[in-house]
Amino acid sequence: MFLLIDGYNLLHATDIFDKGSGPGSFQRSREALLRFLAASIPAEERKQTIVVFDATEAPPGLPRTIIHDGMTVRYATGYADADTLIEEIIEQHDSPRRLLVV
Repeated sequence: MFLLIDGYNLLHATDIFDKGSGPGSFQRSREALLRFLAASIPAEERKQTIVVFDATEAPPGLPRTIIHDGMTVRYATGYADADTLIEEIIEQHDSPRRLLVV
């Protein structure tokens, strides 16, 4: 099963958000979510996991795609929002019915 995760939606649903404010709070929240996912998803499944974040608060200079503990992390740079990128990923996937979208 392939996992496709809307990072900010999951952050809101799990209450993992960094309680602080100011510079870096979104980055700390993203990192906390990625650590949580890496600890919760078996290594083999992480290779088939894509986490998508809106790019409005993406760290400066961060590439559009990174690998974090085996998971692909994509920032929706150049897209209206993460949903638009997620829709594109689904459309381009060779087995979209095998995707579990979170």
